Amino acid sequence: MGWRPGEVRFDTRDRRDALLLFLLALVAYRIACPGPSGYDQYALLARALLHGSLSLPERPPALEMAEWQGRAYFTNPPTPALLLMPFVWIAEREPLRSWLLKWNGGFELPLAWIQTGLSLLVGAASVGLARLALARIPLSRRGANWGAILFGFGSIHWYHATIGSVWYIAEIVHCFFMWVVVLEWLGRARPALLGLGLAAAFWCRMETVVAVPFLLVARPDRWLLTSPERRLPRLRLGWLTAFAAPIAGVLALNAGYNWVRFGVFGNQAYELLLKNAAGFGDSLFNFNNWRSHVYMLFRQPPVYQRTYPWVIPAISGLSIGYTTPAFVYALRAPLDRLTAACWVGILLFCAVLFQFGGTGMSQFGYRFALDFYPLLTVLTMRGMDPPLRWWHVVLILFGVAANVWGIWVLTHLEIARLF
Repeated sequence: MGWRPGEVRFDTRDRRDALLLFLLALVAYRIACPGPSGYDQYALLARALLHGSLSLPERPPALEMAEWQGRAYFTNPPTPALLLMPFVWIAEREPLRSWLLKWNGGFELPLAWIQTGLSLLVGAASVGLARLALARIPLSRRGANWGAILFGFGSIHWYHATIGSVWYIAEIVHCFFMWVVVLEWLGRARPALLGLGLAAAFWCRMETVVAVPFLLVARPDRWLLTSPERRLPRLRLGWLTAFAAPIAGVLALNAGYNWVRFGVFGNQAYELLLKNAAGFGDSLFNFNNWRSHVYMLFRQPPVYQRTYPWVIPAISGLSIGYTTPAFVYALRAPLDRLTAACWVGILLFCAVLFQFGGTGMSQFGYRFALDFYPLLTVLTMRGMDPPLRWWHVVLILFGVAANVWGIWVLTHLEIARLF
């Protein structure tokens, strides 16, 4: 069953399966959720934006923020805060506001719960989107369902979606928009929608901008015009313009956002917060950092101890071989333009991530890899299906068990609360 770009249409079963997987994920994620995160910067930014401000008068003691000229500024890109704004606006309206205040003990609105709730909702929606996107490769119905289970329950996406902290929700919202991009990319590849999806993902995780070429590698049919009379293909300038416009727009918005706050176009907030912090030195990025990232992604083992529960994940991270061993099948994806494009995207993400001064701090697995998990899931399921064999399912279920173990130990036994 080869890849036929843009030719596969959804049927009723695809939509039903996607809806059921979304609901299953929403229930499972809520059960696994330990409660509201204490790191609710995005909800605070959403409230500040609603009231016409880009900062707080002072930094709350427990929160990571950049301080500049007597104000506290939010360091993370704002897409999750923009998504939170309508929820915070509704929460501030009466009579809901009074009810929420009473429910929250009378102190203030439960902004942390609103932020965590968005993480659960968007994380579950990504599972449904994964099911729809995998159907467009196409895979068998069974393969598409198990692929969504692999992503939603057999990977570290599950754990991080249940926490809702400022760092984790950025990854979860980024995954959502990457699945939106992949879904459209494997279908009609409408340029404005692709550009908007990438723009939204960029304003969650800025390294996304370097991965733009992966969209072009697999779909030259959309941006190149070939003709028997011409030796060389011609660019479809209209398509490329519609694709590039949202990306150029968000780059301009980001520059303006920084100029209004700090008087510079670059990301000064990160410089103020992280420069000279532990592990960063005088630069946020350094080529020599790649060894620690490779170790965390491929080699970091769990911690073995003499007391119950005997084996626990290291809070600094855990190798992908323990959390999602089924990803090894990405190496068996058929050699074609789609596979090449996915690997281009993954390698471009890694080229930036592996230079960063930190490897994710406290986490389950290597959370930065969530940036390219949608692409890795596509490759993995193409390497497995069709036909999906029983040992493929066993390997996926091993990953599900590993992630249940991680959630159980870190969250519910409270061996290491990362939230």
